[in-house]
Parts: sequence; C-alpha cells; structure tokens
Amino acid sequence: MKNFLLFFVFCLLFTRLSAHDVFIVNSNDETLSRYDTETEVLENHILQLGQYANQIVVQEDRSYVVNSGIHHIQIIDLETVSTTGYINCPNGSNPYWMELHPDGQKAYVTGLFTNSVYVLDLVNNIVSNTISVGSVPEGMILFNENLYVMNSSYGSSTGTVSVIDINSEIVTNTIPVGNNPQFGAVDALGRLHVVCTGNYGYTSPAVWGKIYVINTNNYYDITVLDIGGSPTKIAIHPNGTAYLADGFGLGYMAYNSLDLSIIHSSSELWASGGSFIKIDEDGTLYLGDSMDWINNGRLYIYSESEELLNTLTVGVNPQDAGFYYPGVGVDVPPQEEITACNYPNPFSNSTKLSFSLTTNSHELSSIEIYNIKGQMIEQLGISPSAGGSDLEISYNSSSHSYFCQVTWNGEDNHGKKVPNGVYLYKIIANGVETAFHKMILLR
Repeated sequence: MKNFLLFFVFCLLFTRLSAHDVFIVNSNDETLSRYDTETEVLENHILQLGQYANQIVVQEDRSYVVNSGIHHIQIIDLETVSTTGYINCPNGSNPYWMELHPDGQKAYVTGLFTNSVYVLDLVNNIVSNTISVGSVPEGMILFNENLYVMNSSYGSSTGTVSVIDINSEIVTNTIPVGNNPQFGAVDALGRLHVVCTGNYGYTSPAVWGKIYVINTNNYYDITVLDIGGSPTKIAIHPNGTAYLADGFGLGYMAYNSLDLSIIHSSSELWASGGSFIKIDEDGTLYLGDSMDWINNGRLYIYSESEELLNTLTVGVNPQDAGFYYPGVGVDVPPQEEITACNYPNPFSNSTKLSFSLTTNSHELSSIEIYNIKGQMIEQLGISPSAGGSDLEISYNSSSHSYFCQVTWNGEDNHGKKVPNGVYLYKIIANGVETAFHKMILLR
C-alpha cells in the first residue's frame, strides 16, 4: 500500500510538471498565442508584441520576446501574461536572437545590423556590454562556457562562427564555415552543428544547404554534411534526430546527429511548414507553419515517433515558441532564502549544482535528482561537515549565509551512468523542499 501511495504521489507531481503552456510568437500580426497542453485549449491574440517579433525565451515564470523591428526586448510575466518592461538595444541594431547566461542574470542578443553581440543585464534591464563579432550575426548557442555566434555574412561565399568566452566576454576564436550560417545546435557528443543555408538558389551558381559539424574541443576537426535544400533553424531531439526547418516554409529535413545519416532529405521533406521547430521536455515536437505569411498560420504537434497529434490555427507568421512549466510550489520558511542553478546546462560529463541559503541550522540540505518519470536516481547529502573533492562550501558571516557547490557526474546511486535526457533536482533545507530545477544531459 505504501508503494502504491508513493507511486500515486509521483504521478500527481510529474503530471503537474509535464503539463505546460506553449507560448507562440506571431510575428506579422505582432501577437502572442498560448496553448495549454493539459486542457488542449488555444488562446490567440492574448498580448500585443512589438514589430517583427522574432523569438521568445522563457526563464521560469518570465519570458523575453525579441522585437527586431523596434530594437528592444519585451519582458513578459507569464503568470499574468502582461508586459512588465523592456530592454532597449541601440537604434538600428535589429536584435535577432537571444541566449540566456547560466546564472539567469545575464543574456546575450545578436545585433544583426551592427555586427555585435549585446550583453544584457537582466537585473537592471540594460545593455551592459557590446562585443564585436563577424558580419550579420544571427543565431547563437551556448555550450561549456562558450557562446557560439553564427555570422551569416550574407552575400559572401563563406561565413564564420565567433567563439565568445562568457567569463571574459571576449572573442577567443573565429571558425570559418560555409555559405550563410544562420543557426546551430550541440549534439550528445558535444559537437557543434552549424546550419549553412546557402544562397537559396537566388544567384549563380546555386549553393545549397550544408551542416558543419565541429569538434568543440579543437575547432579544426570538422565534418561537412551535404543536406541540400535551404535549411535554417535546427533542433536536436533527445533521441538524436536533428530536425531542420526549410527556409521556404515547405517542410522539414532530418538526419541522425551522431552518424550523420539522412532521415528526411531535402527532396523528400517531412511534415509541413518551416518557420520553427521546438521540442519540449517530453520529446513532443512543435512545428510552425507560416502558410502564405498573410493569413493565420499553423502549429503542428507531433509525437517522438512523428505521429501527428494536433493541428492548431494560430496568428499570422508564427516564428517561435517557448514552454512554460509552472514550478512546484513549496512552503519555504521565512528564515530560508534559497537560490539554485546548475552549470553547464546542458552538460555532457558533469555539472555543478550551486545554491546559497540563509539559515541558522547546521543541517543545511541535500539534493535529490529525479528522471523525467519521477524516479529518484541519486541523493547528494550536503552539510557543513561534509568533505570531498566534489563539494565546496563557504560561509558569509555578515549575511549568515552558506554557498554550496557540488558536482554531479551523471551517475545514479549505483555508480551507473544515466542516459541522455532531462533531469530534475530539488534542494531540501531543514526538511523543506524547494522547487524543481531542470538540467539536460547530452553526452
């Protein structure tokens, strides 16, 4: 009976975690749509966005929408679905793509027309630094303390990838790649996949899509996959399949990100659309279709096995989507102030779980790690007297607070390496459980 009750509690808990809202940015009518995955209710035009809304980035109960046409980042409270402020970028910069810093207090956005990456202070909502990169920067991806910026250099026969050390905020390397690199992703082996779109066949000779697969340990070990077509945005599924949106909005290509074998070729596109592809924590695929860019677009929802689950009519020219997972609420006592994060995230070998708290207790906490099925796979005990090379604890006497950092090497409590996927961790301080936090393992 006890085991059944535990199972029931886990089912309730993780049903709550899996149920989430999908927010869709409709660029041409400058509105936001919301789809509730639990009730399957779609609401369109729930919030006014800015001109040429290009991307949505979700950070817990807040989101940032990149409005390229009016050069600012719109800050949205997802609980109330209301605009709470803006971060202004330089006039004429055309902010294009945004990536969050692991600490959640900074972010980066490319300035398409200024050949720059702007560092955003998310505490004060200002631009705190400007980093010069290559020509016409578009997409970015952050991996292992490096920000990789795809410089499309449109009109040139070759593009580049700028490598920015996020600690020093300095460009440390420039990697030459193919024609018109726009977006990138990192696979389970830690390799960077750069999508080089080509010239769409608009000039002679026609140059078609290629994927540059780059070893992030040395940057010169590069494999090129001739995928063909005009691929743009990319998303790599936890099962290893890399999906590519077709730049003409005709469908999606796919290939195995590990062995680079083609699954859906450019001549035999899968599904419809091509404005974006996003994958949620359950492995469900969300595909955007701008249709004719004049009338309302579509959002297609597919299972991991590529079975069509639902078709939704959204706003005009859906360009991106983000997932909002309501946190697991807990009653934290007034004397406990706990903040937590892990870095790097995603990670390939190990990640450092860091948290700070104010407490009068000598029994600080433990960290419990769960898989997406709700099974606890590891418990890391933390106390001031604990030792070991993987644990760091410091005490600030003026604030009476502890800072703790412990390394998780991606193993369960039996020392066995766990598979790739999404994992959740929570911190227990004085018997009180904090909210769950998400981390992604990609070996």
